[in-house]
Amino acid sequence: MMHPDFMFLVTHAAIGALVGELFPNHPYLAFVLGFCSHLLTDIIPHGDTKIYKGYIAGSKVKRAIAYVMLDGVITVFFILTLFNTHVYDHRFAVSMGVAGGVLPDLLVAMYEIFHVKALKWFHKFHFFFHNMISGKHDLPFPVGFAMQLLLLVPLLGRLLRGAF
Repeated sequence: MMHPDFMFLVTHAAIGALVGELFPNHPYLAFVLGFCSHLLTDIIPHGDTKIYKGYIAGSKVKRAIAYVMLDGVITVFFILTLFNTHVYDHRFAVSMGVAGGVLPDLLVAMYEIFHVKALKWFHKFHFFFHNMISGKHDLPFPVGFAMQLLLLVPLLGRLLRGAF
């Protein structure tokens, strides 16, 4: 089964892209910082605790997978839009920032779907950050959703400036 993390993947991708923009001559640093940004932003409560518990319990699996799939599709279109409407002199750094930003959730999904024992430590490490605050003080999902939209809109505005 796949881990539904509702800090939007597109949010992590956008933050990773911004990191790549900030370090245009250092793509590998952009990757590492994009990866770290994922873990740090997962500390922020974002309303997915109840959905994840329903997913684990087996009562809300289809709903959780639908959210993850929709988020994945939106993320793909974000990346396509980013690279087809905006000319970057540093696409590699932006790509590496995006890759680093989304990789933690992909590793968690690989662990949960394929039971890759070598990733068990990372699964625990990821949830250490994810549950740091949310484990005790999560937001209701609609509030977490709205908060991410409020974060995502200015990020997208910055990344896609002059694109249209």
